Parts: sequence; C-alpha cells; structure tokens
Amino acid sequence: MNIFLTILVFIIGIAISAISFKAKKELIYYSLLSVGIAVIFYGVFLAMPK
Repeated sequence: MNIFLTILVFIIGIAISAISFKAKKELIYYSLLSVGIAVIFYGVFLAMPK
C-alpha cells in the first residue's frame, strides 16, 4: 500500500509540474511548478524507510 501511495504521489507531482508549462501567466506557472516539486519531494519522503 505504501509503495502504491508513493508512486501515486510521484505521478501527481509530475502531472502538476507538466500542467504548469502550459500556464500563460508567470505567477500561475511558478506556483504550479513549486507545488509539483513539493509533491515530488513528499513522495521521496514517503519512499524513504522510517
């Protein structure tokens, strides 16, 4: 279950980062990109053994 959740978090983070490249305004672009990167780092945090 934890592995599935980690993979799901990685996919969501990559998807948010990919959506940010289509944004027209710079503020939306940078905010979506930072949220996507934060979600990816959360996935790395979940993947690390406790």
